[in-house]
Amino acid sequence: MAKLAIIYGTGFGNTGIMAKAIEEGARSAGLDVVIKKVDEATQADVENSDAIAIGSPTYKGAGMPTVIKYVESLSKLQIKGKVGAAFGSYGWSGEAAGVISRMLKGYGMDVIEPDLRIKRTPEEEGVEVCRELGKLIAKRFKK
Repeated sequence: MAKLAIIYGTGFGNTGIMAKAIEEGARSAGLDVVIKKVDEATQADVENSDAIAIGSPTYKGAGMPTVIKYVESLSKLQIKGKVGAAFGSYGWSGEAAGVISRMLKGYGMDVIEPDLRIKRTPEEEGVEVCRELGKLIAKRFKK
């Protein structure tokens, strides 16, 4: 069974809500899922997965420093060709998901576009969009 690692940072809990909804969608579509906050994640979580979804709220026009540092650490791994996705919540400008998406593409990952951005707290419609991203990641393995 294909495995998805969801790694995220969250400031006010909004990106965490997104991560859990992506997990729900991926599990419902048959993926094995590991979900961790960035400060609990290891490189092995990514190495042992077929796909990764990285989430961060926007912080000062980019991602949370801990999330960006984690994504930078992935450059040393063999992740070329793995499926990747970026997501995040924002209050003002929403750059974090795009920054992460570009980083993952730079590592040779097959990144799902567009990256997923939701302003502030995801309401039911936004939560459903996140579930659909989880299902879309799973579809990449059923081709």
